[in-house]
Amino acid sequence: MKNSKIIKLKFSELSNKKELFYREETQQKENNYNDFSKWKKNIQDGRIKYLRRITQKVRFYGNILEIGAGSSWFSCELSKLSSVKKIHCLDFSEKILNEITPLVMDYLKADKKKMVRVVGDFYNLNFKDKSFDMVVVDAALHHIDNMNHVLSEIKRVLKDGGMIVAIREPIVPKLRPGCKNTFGAHERSLGLTENIFSKKEWTVFFKKNGFTLKFLPIIPEYSFKYKIINRTILKGLNGLLFAHYVLIAKKKRIKSDS
Repeated sequence: MKNSKIIKLKFSELSNKKELFYREETQQKENNYNDFSKWKKNIQDGRIKYLRRITQKVRFYGNILEIGAGSSWFSCELSKLSSVKKIHCLDFSEKILNEITPLVMDYLKADKKKMVRVVGDFYNLNFKDKSFDMVVVDAALHHIDNMNHVLSEIKRVLKDGGMIVAIREPIVPKLRPGCKNTFGAHERSLGLTENIFSKKEWTVFFKKNGFTLKFLPIIPEYSFKYKIINRTILKGLNGLLFAHYVLIAKKKRIKSDS
């Protein structure tokens, strides 16, 4: 079976060129990414089992856009769901979409007929208004330099009542506020944007841009904490010493004047 088609969008002036260089050049030479066997190992870290637990609580359906898709493993898994019609996997690295994503599709046995690879950045979602039922994100929102701009773009391309589902985003725990000052600091010199926000800050971002936000607590089983601490205790500590949540934001419906 042939791989999914690929389309190219015009990049925004807000696109982080240094981060793109890191993703396409520097990262590909690092130990975790310099061979496809390393990419497979990363995918095998428990994230797929984690996603399957999420799909038991969140219904993924219709036409979906994944932003910051990278290897597109998230989209590959969603493509297998009968409720999902089509997925556009958007990332600004044409190299990853061309060289890595097709291998991940084969590895995860994705439904390629449903998938469209899109070279572009999340600041310029060059799609028609109200094109998608859902926008999904895997550990990419915290790489955004201008959150309000991106959320306004997502709101535009989402149908009324549509949802954003963001997984594996770092959140500041209440009893460890200091982690906000150190998160990702060693990578900033490479051009990466590494933000970490509190639940309150996330809520403000989404509310300001026309979304209601809820935090779904699901602790990933690949976390060492999950393996050594009683699950009940973990649930009580979630949000205090660590913070594992799925962000589910719903676009507010516009009331008609009828």
